[in-house]
Formats: sequence, C-alpha cells, structure tokens
Amino acid sequence: MERRSRKAALWGAAVATVVAAAGPFGPAHGVPRPDPSPQPTPRGMLDAMRRDLGLNAVQVRTRLAQETDAHRAAAAVRRTLSSPPAGMWFDKSTGKLVVAVTGAADAQRVRDAGALPKTVPHSRAALTALVRQITGRAGDGVPGVTGWGVDERANGVVVRMDRTRHTARTAVFETSVRALGARSKIPVTVERSDQTPRQQGGTVVGGERWMPGSEGICSIGFSVTGPGDFQGFLTAGHCTLTPDQAAFGKDGSRMGTSNQGGGHSVNDREGDFGLVEVDRPDWTVSADVAGQGGTPVTVTGAQEGLVGMSMCHSGQSSGWHCGEITRVDQTVDYGNTVIEGLSFTNACSAPGDSGGSYVTQPSAPKALGVHSGGGAAGCGNFGGATLTIFQPVGEILDKWNLRLKTGSP
Repeated sequence: MERRSRKAALWGAAVATVVAAAGPFGPAHGVPRPDPSPQPTPRGMLDAMRRDLGLNAVQVRTRLAQETDAHRAAAAVRRTLSSPPAGMWFDKSTGKLVVAVTGAADAQRVRDAGALPKTVPHSRAALTALVRQITGRAGDGVPGVTGWGVDERANGVVVRMDRTRHTARTAVFETSVRALGARSKIPVTVERSDQTPRQQGGTVVGGERWMPGSEGICSIGFSVTGPGDFQGFLTAGHCTLTPDQAAFGKDGSRMGTSNQGGGHSVNDREGDFGLVEVDRPDWTVSADVAGQGGTPVTVTGAQEGLVGMSMCHSGQSSGWHCGEITRVDQTVDYGNTVIEGLSFTNACSAPGDSGGSYVTQPSAPKALGVHSGGGAAGCGNFGGATLTIFQPVGEILDKWNLRLKTGSP
C-alpha cells in the first residue's frame, strides 16, 4: 500500500508528461479510416450525465467547470504539501475540492491552492499503516470480506462485507479489525451489503467488444503506443491470463495478440490490467471511446480520479453510463484473487464490460482507468445500489512504458 501512496503522489506530475508525449489516442477499429481522429460532439456524454446524475443541462456544465477547477487545485496541493494529504475529495454541495490535513500550516497552503482545508486527527501515513495491518490479518481472504481501504471523507478505514456469506471466521476477523482501530484511535467502519464484487469477464474502440480466444468476451479500454512501433490497447488483466492468445475484434476478425510473451497480464495484488498488441495490417488504433448512442468521445490525456468527481463508463455489455467516484485506493477480494489500488464508482455495469473505458470531462475527456468488476446490480434498475470497480490507468502506463494515444476534442 505504501508503494501505491507514493505513486499516487507522483501521478499528477506524471500525467502532464504522458499527455505531452502522446499522439492521437483511441481504440482499435476493424476498418482503416483516412482520418483516425474524428471530431465528436460532446452532446451524448452530457445527455448521459443528465440521465445518470439527475442534473439539468445548466447543472451539468456548472459542475464540470467546478471539477476542472478542483483538479487544478489538487495538482497545486500536491506540489505544495511535503507529504500526501490525509484525503482529498470533490464536494458537490460547495463545488470545491476538500483536502484533509493535520496541521494549521498545511491548512493555509490548501487555502492558497484554492481548496477547502479540513483539519483531521489522523495522517495519511497512519491510515495506510492501519490498512496494512488489516491486509495482514486478511491473509489470502476471509469468508464474507470483500475488501477494505482508506475512507477519505471519514478520516478512517472502511471494511466491506457481504452479509449473505457471514461465518464465524468473519466475526472473528471483524472483532480483530475493530480492536486494531481502537488501539490506533482510528475509526473503522464496516459496510454490509448483499453483493460480492466479481470480475466481469465476458467480451474492442474503447468500450467496444474484443474476444480473447477461448477466454470469453471483454471490452477495450484505451489505445496505447510503446517502444519501437508497438501499438495496442489496455484491458483487464483477468481477460488476458493466457499468454500469446489470439485476439479478435467485434467483427470476428483477428486483430492481434493478447499478453504477448506472457509478461503483459496482471491479476493479483498489484492490479487488474492487461495489454493486447494490435499487429494486423487491416486494424488501426484511434482516439475514440464509444459514447452515448454510438457517438464517440476523443480522449485527450490521462487524469487521476478523485472521490466525488463525475465520470462516464463505456463497456460492450452495458453501453454508456455515468456516475461519481465513491472511493479510491481500495483493496478488493474477488474470491479468486485479492487486488489493491482499485477505485469505486456508482455507475452501472454488466458482465462483459471488463477492460472497458472510464473517462471524465466531456469538453476534453481524460482517461481514468479500465473496468475491473462490479456487484450484482445491473443497469436495468436505475436508482438501486450499484457498484463498479476500475483499475487506474496511470499504473498501467508506468509499468510497461506506454503512452496513451490522444486526440483533440
């Protein structure tokens, strides 16, 4: 977890470097086009945000302007503070970035950066130390325990449990975790639900279908380039487990090779992400993610996801849906694997969305991450409890020395 905290602190600066170095971005297409970077309209994305966030057109535009200011403030805060803040989140009631700090000097630095300080008793280092202890207690998994991580707004830690899978061992684990919290005086919240997160594998353009040979159907995340003449796309790690597997596009034709050489798939504590090389001459990569009603959006760079920020998700099963980021840097126990550093949203998703695209800001969409999994609630019951989980994109680019393909909105 400590490694992830350091990476998060550096990510804001890294994004600028990635964006500056990138060329036109996007997903793979089966038919070459003379213009690989079309000029999409943002209306579809705005329409989806109105639908899924319950906002009118004026409110959507106001909120997006506020979130742009909040992201600038977050970058300024990270440059100013000597250590990572205890927490950061967008407060939609004030339209401001809130930053949790432990001292008066840092509070003033936060104000100078254009954000609202909130003085809290526990530092980020103390919170992550408790998370590490919980990770140690959980070991390879505890029945009914689906994940844990820092609760930024509460200046504490949250542990998530599926009440339908509760056992005596679950109760012992909960008691021990609460004792750890009591000793450190850090609040521990237990969130109970009837859902267990699952990796939504099943079925390539960001958000469109691709088929990894015999491993089902998944979704494309984002197109990338790499050393030499490499071009390909990011997707979920649990879609790319088999080395050197043929990868097929939505039209059924072969587009490339998944997990070439066996070193380009991660599905463990490090994360849930994989890489597919697009090496067939009749396939190319572009700067698009499939949007509302088929209208594409063009990714212009990468951005770190902050709690409270709005985002939209594109997947081959559920299509285009929007929501808010509810937690970041969380550990998830999927049952078959435990993964750290994932982010949660309340946008809906469905099996087959795995690897799909998470983007923000329709005026200049930024890549946030690729779809990892979700709960049982699907996209047919709006207003119900939904849970979708994504792998932040920055760690993937860093691990394999990749650049997003980007375009102009």
